[in-house]
Amino acid sequence: MSTRAVRGRSGRLAARGVVTGVGLAERLVVHRTLTERSPALVDEMVGAVVDQVPIYRELSDTQLREVTAIAQWAVTRLTEMWVDGTRLTVRDISRFRGIGATRATDGRPLLAVLRAYRVAAAVITDAVAEHAPPGLTVADLAALVQALVAALDDLSEALANGYQHKAAELITDRRQLIDEFLHDLLAGRQTSPGALADRTEQLNVRVPASFGLLLAVGDPASPQTHRARVAALAESPAVGADHGPVDLSTGALLSTMRAGAGVLLLPDEHDRCAVATAVAAGGWRACLISGASAATLPQDYRAAVAALEHAPVEAFARRTVLDRGDALTVAVLHGAPPVDRAALHAAVLGPVLTPANAHLFEGLHAYLTHGSAIEAATAVGLHPQTMRHRLRRLTELTGRSLTHSWDRLVLAVAHASLPPPGR
Repeated sequence: MSTRAVRGRSGRLAARGVVTGVGLAERLVVHRTLTERSPALVDEMVGAVVDQVPIYRELSDTQLREVTAIAQWAVTRLTEMWVDGTRLTVRDISRFRGIGATRATDGRPLLAVLRAYRVAAAVITDAVAEHAPPGLTVADLAALVQALVAALDDLSEALANGYQHKAAELITDRRQLIDEFLHDLLAGRQTSPGALADRTEQLNVRVPASFGLLLAVGDPASPQTHRARVAALAESPAVGADHGPVDLSTGALLSTMRAGAGVLLLPDEHDRCAVATAVAAGGWRACLISGASAATLPQDYRAAVAALEHAPVEAFARRTVLDRGDALTVAVLHGAPPVDRAALHAAVLGPVLTPANAHLFEGLHAYLTHGSAIEAATAVGLHPQTMRHRLRRLTELTGRSLTHSWDRLVLAVAHASLPPPGR
């Protein structure tokens, strides 16, 4: 740089009230040198970022070109600030807020982004030291560090503000998209295997082949909102999300609100007793349909809705969470939704219908026919104690006791709907 050029630049800086005098000419020389060799320096900066910040190795060519453009800006602007003794302008801050918002949109972690800028600043510092003319003093290098620290502080705050604001918007938008997806699942819309695979990939959620459907209603007068209670239930240790239907971005179980009720999809391997405890603690009444799938979800949901709307008080006397057998029994008694008899038999009687447990079914039939263990035992030629043992085993296998009015009704409905022997 010629003496005239340096003096001209010095005059302009003096008029702006910035660095002049000792060291200015040397800083200008460094600024010009780095600007002239910026293509190589930019390549070095981008290479260092990619090498030291792993997530940058996964960027597309378009994203890397954007990183390169920002690095080019940094070489020119940051050394200019060192020469001028200034800080980032309002325009610069606005630009970095926009960059922060873009990073939130493409999912790049904020900490990784901030680290990338620190790596780039270190490369610039090394380049200044490498090309420092003899007249550059310790004070000049200290001023460089101060300028870079100030710039990193300002741009980090701008990046974080833009990132966090956009992330909050995206979370709200994404929550709405997941709600819409779950409502479509419940209604049976856009749930073909291909459509389901596309939507789960786009939303970054997992819907396994089989899962549990929990539909819960609470006291409308409760000060806690339904959505807050659904969120609390979803975070309960009772419903661990391993391998379950979850939002893979947050690890939270998939949940929504529909028609005033909380809807939560659970892993198939949930602890039913723990779920019941969590439901009771939240002041809910619920229906849990195990073994649901995307294909059966609309029908299972309608059955759960009918169960909570029409189940008598007695149904909740021994439990806060009804099951598939309860729901299908309510549907039979209410007349809707339609019930597949085989599904009812499997849900209520299950293993009792196997040949190995034919004696238990015989005991159930005799009890329902005669109304007491003694009369049932007499009818089939057993000792009353033997009949009582069979009925206890029946309770163990079905989870239902013939001494409880609702359980007895559920067993009776399933029994009565069985086809006659031999058919």
